[in-house]
Amino acid sequence: MNIAVLDDYFDTLRTLPCFRKLDGHKVTVWNDHVDDLDVLARRLADADAVVLIRERTALRAPLLERLPRLRLISQRSVYPHIDIDACTRLGIVVSSDQHPGTPSYAAAELTWALLLSAARQLPQQMASLQRGNWQTGVGSTLRGKTLGIYGYGRIGATVAGYGEAFGMKVLVWARPDSLQRALADGRQPAPDRDTFFRECDAISLHMRLVPATRGIVRREDLALMKPGAILVNTSRAGLIEPGALVQALQAGRPGMAAVDVYETEPLTDPADPLISMPNVVCTPHIGYVTREEYDLQFSDVFDQITAFADGHPINVVNPDVLGHMRSIAGS
Repeated sequence: MNIAVLDDYFDTLRTLPCFRKLDGHKVTVWNDHVDDLDVLARRLADADAVVLIRERTALRAPLLERLPRLRLISQRSVYPHIDIDACTRLGIVVSSDQHPGTPSYAAAELTWALLLSAARQLPQQMASLQRGNWQTGVGSTLRGKTLGIYGYGRIGATVAGYGEAFGMKVLVWARPDSLQRALADGRQPAPDRDTFFRECDAISLHMRLVPATRGIVRREDLALMKPGAILVNTSRAGLIEPGALVQALQAGRPGMAAVDVYETEPLTDPADPLISMPNVVCTPHIGYVTREEYDLQFSDVFDQITAFADGHPINVVNPDVLGHMRSIAGS
C-alpha cells in the first residue's frame, strides 16, 4: 500500500520502534503543514491510506472527493476533523482506536506542568534572568488550595490525583454520570456550577470538544473566578466561548491562564492577544507530544493499517462503509 503521513513536524515517526510495522509498504512522510486543497490533493493523489496526527489536518468532502485512490484513514482518538459521512459515501474506511480506559499520561503531566509554571511564574522568572535581572514577582503555593476539574474523564481523573498528591482539595464539575464516577473515586462534586467557578483557585478543563461542549465555558463563568485564580486548558480551545478568555484575563478574573490549545492552529503570530499577554503561560499543543506517547499511539495507528491490508479492518468508526469499500483501483 501507498501510505501518506501528514504533519509529522519533526520527522519523529520514522525513529519510533513501531514504525517497523509498516515494513513492506511505501511510506511518504510530510513534515510541514498545509491547508491548501490543491497542494493536499497532489500530495495524496497516490495514497491508499492516510495517517493523521490528531487534528492537524482536516479531511472533508471537497478534498476527499479529489482522492479516488484513498481507501483508509488511520488515526487515534476523536475525529471532528474528518467528514465521516463523506468517507462512508465514498467507500473510505476510517479506523480510529478510542483507547478505552487508557488516559494520555503525557497530556496529564503537561497539564500539571502548566499549572505549576503559572503558579510560580516560571516563564516570567526565566525571562527576567535572560534580561540580566534577578527575581521578578512572587508566585503562589498550591498546597491547601482548591483545584477544580471540569469534566471528569480519564485525563481529568489523573490530574485530580496529581492535585491530591500536592495537598490540594479537589472539586469536580461535570455531567451527572461523570460526577457519579468522581464520587465513586472519593472526590467531591461542586454543589453547583457557580460555586465551582467562584471557589476554585485553579480550574483545569478536561472535556472532548463536541457540539454540546462547544463554548461551554462562558464569559459569565470566568467573571466569577478569583482574581488570583488560574485557568488551565490542555483540552480544546473551543470549549471556551470565543474571545472570552482574553477578555476575562484583561479584566483580571481569572488572574492567570495556562493553555496548550488555540482557536487557530498552528498559531504562529507572536502578536496574538493570548500568547502575548504577560499573565498567560502558553505551549504549542504539545500535551501528547512525547516519544513514549507517540510510540504508544502510532503502534495502534499502524496496527489498523496492517489489519486493513490483511482484509480485516479494525476500530472502524463508520461500519456502514464495510459493504462498499473501495477496491485497490479506487473504483
